Amino acid sequence: MLKNKYNLSLLILAHTPKRDMSKPLTRNDLQGSKMLINFCDSSFAIGESSTDKSLRYLKMIKARSSELLYDADNVLVCRICKPENFLKFEFLNFDYENNHLRIPSDNDKKQLEDQIAALMVDKPDASSYAIAKRLCTDDAKFNSFKVKVNRIFKRLQNS
Repeated sequence: MLKNKYNLSLLILAHTPKRDMSKPLTRNDLQGSKMLINFCDSSFAIGESSTDKSLRYLKMIKARSSELLYDADNVLVCRICKPENFLKFEFLNFDYENNHLRIPSDNDKKQLEDQIAALMVDKPDASSYAIAKRLCTDDAKFNSFKVKVNRIFKRLQNS
C-alpha cells in the first residue's frame, strides 16, 4: 500500500541462513518465510565465491517487470575492499555462477561415506536421522545434510 500510495521504491535487506556453497543461489535461500519473495518486484542475492574469500557475486533471483539479466549465466563478480573507512564492492567482471560454487572433492564424499559406515557398525540400530544428527554440527545445514546422509545410508544398507 505504501509503495502504491506514495509512489515509493523500497530497498529491503534480508539475511540468508548459512547455506551449502556447492548449490546455486535460489529464492529458497531467503531467510524466513518463502512468502517474502512473493511481495518483491525484483530480488538479488549476494553469494560468497569459493575461489577467493574476498570475492562476492550478485545474482538476480527474481524480476517481475524486466528480464533476468544477471542470472546463473551472467552474475556480477565483485571484490570486497576497504580503501578508506567503508567497505565497498569493486566490480571485476561478469561470470557463470558455477565458477564460484564449491565443488565437493571425491575425498570429501569418501570421508563422509566412511564416517556413516563406521557409525552403522558401531550403532546398528541407529537411524539415518540419528547418524546425520551426530555428524552435522551446523543446524542451518542439517536439512540438506540429512538428505545426503539418508541417501548414503540406504545405499550402504543395500550393499
